Amino acid sequence: SPGRVRVPANPPLTQTIVNPDSRFHTDGGWHQFAIDALRVDVRVAPRAQQTVTLGPLPPGVYEFYCDICCGGRSNPSMVGRLEVTG
Repeated sequence: SPGRVRVPANPPLTQTIVNPDSRFHTDGGWHQFAIDALRVDVRVAPRAQQTVTLGPLPPGVYEFYCDICCGGRSNPSMVGRLEVTG
């Protein structure tokens, strides 16, 4: 959440990924923030957070997803779009 993030091209983008789930949640509570096209794969432990800086980013639309929890990438709540405008 959110399912769509829109940012301008070129300045770096810093995102903090927060995982509120406990270790008792599906698949041990771990979550992931991955964007294949940008070679991003951040894994976040239960009840933790990770900050990642991307960029500068070229304009485009990039799918982000979590594929290690809650049915993974096939679950509509585990995917989103990063829209980089130029």
